[in-house]
Amino acid sequence: MTGPDERAAGAAAPPDPAWVARRRSPRPMRGRWVTVVAMVATVTVVAVVAAIVPPPAAAPAAGGGDGVGVAPDGAHSSSAFCSAGTGTAVAATIYLTNTTSQTVDGTMTTVGTPSGNGAVPTAGRTVAVPPRGSEAVDPAVGVPAGNVATSFVFAGGGVAANQVVSGPNGWSTAPCATQVSSQWSFAGGSTSSGNTLTLSLFNPAASQAVVNVSFLTGSGVIAPQDYQGLAVPAGQLVVENVGDFVQNQSNIGTMVTAESGAVVGNELEQWSSGATGGVSLRLGSPEPSTTWRFAQTTALPGTTVGFSVANWGSSAVTAKFSLGLPSATVVPRSLMVPALSVAVFNATAIAGWPQSIPYAVTVDASGPVVVGRSVEAASGAPTPVWGSSSGAVTVATHWLVPGPGVANDPGAPNATVESLAVANPGATPSQVVVTALGAPKPVAVFTVAPHELTVLGTHQVGGLSPFTVTSSQPVNVEEDDDPTGAPGVVSSSGFALGG
Repeated sequence: MTGPDERAAGAAAPPDPAWVARRRSPRPMRGRWVTVVAMVATVTVVAVVAAIVPPPAAAPAAGGGDGVGVAPDGAHSSSAFCSAGTGTAVAATIYLTNTTSQTVDGTMTTVGTPSGNGAVPTAGRTVAVPPRGSEAVDPAVGVPAGNVATSFVFAGGGVAANQVVSGPNGWSTAPCATQVSSQWSFAGGSTSSGNTLTLSLFNPAASQAVVNVSFLTGSGVIAPQDYQGLAVPAGQLVVENVGDFVQNQSNIGTMVTAESGAVVGNELEQWSSGATGGVSLRLGSPEPSTTWRFAQTTALPGTTVGFSVANWGSSAVTAKFSLGLPSATVVPRSLMVPALSVAVFNATAIAGWPQSIPYAVTVDASGPVVVGRSVEAASGAPTPVWGSSSGAVTVATHWLVPGPGVANDPGAPNATVESLAVANPGATPSQVVVTALGAPKPVAVFTVAPHELTVLGTHQVGGLSPFTVTSSQPVNVEEDDDPTGAPGVVSSSGFALGG
């Protein structure tokens, strides 16, 4: 993908999953793979935190509709929360990117799996993110191998955190949350043969959260009793193997709703087919929306691109799929999604839709839904051959797009940015400037026509550098990374920058 091309946009509204069974008190958790880890900081760690970072609450970040964003440069403090539920099969690296002109100090606290005697390993340290630069940190340092959760508190704004996971089946990237929420939802995910799907719930707050977790499948709603009134104690992580209760399902929607408190929700899927496979790490969506955006989708010959639409409402919803691409018009298509159901829109099975050409996708629904995208590469493609990503709700005029690693610690061997897409959902042209973070001159200056997109290729954005995108009209962005078996297998949207 090396030439210019274009894409489009949407908005938000919450559902009312009143059917979810409610329980007012937590009960024992038996018969499941559960990891509960306490984020109980030692007196020494607390002293270090107090010395480096002032205690007032963190400023909210922009782009809250997607659970991520970057607090403005002038913020007194900011936070990020990273958890992946990787166990020992997949390794995680967290990358911190500083958009400001001064070093931003912070603290990092990681909690790990309890030891045989019940003690909870906790590691705390300070971090310093260089001006207009990135820093790699290993969340597993100081704690035994297994599931971990990490919180960051920065003495200022302008810092974003994203995480990359990698293992035998491939690699994936996702942003760390900048907010907690009483609700997290996902569309897509599978427990079919060869697939492992885990749900991570991290509570970085000082009080306990109690949540209900339910699933949409092709055969209806599954609300496991063990997942109703599920306690996530203060400063702790709970990791659930979805396949324990939702078995042999090829398309799953997940909803986490808190009865009390708030948490951060991630899903990790490990996908395998013979000698090939893929990995997907996704941050959940804090609320369903009536509009979802994917700034860049490319269907190569033999590739399968599917959009999962989860409808948690009590009425059927019609989801309209519209494309944005330069100098062409493609007739939109619609998908009817029954109440309390999840359905798949197979974009590569639509006659007349483009192949081998990047296009933007906008999903406009008649009611609030959650949308995710999965990509499976053609047979014989290099690993990873599969990946999935969440749709985006936010549009903004300032974006940070982190790279897939740093020079001495890439997210995967030979990792690089393959392309960067900017989609204009508005009715007027948008003037766009793309600049490598800290560089004196932009790598590209261009105009994106209404309802179109522009794609920058490797000769402009290749490598590991983070980029900033500034536009005269609100846009959405998406980065595609390599090595993969097909475009979209490893991709990520940017962080909306605060004012």
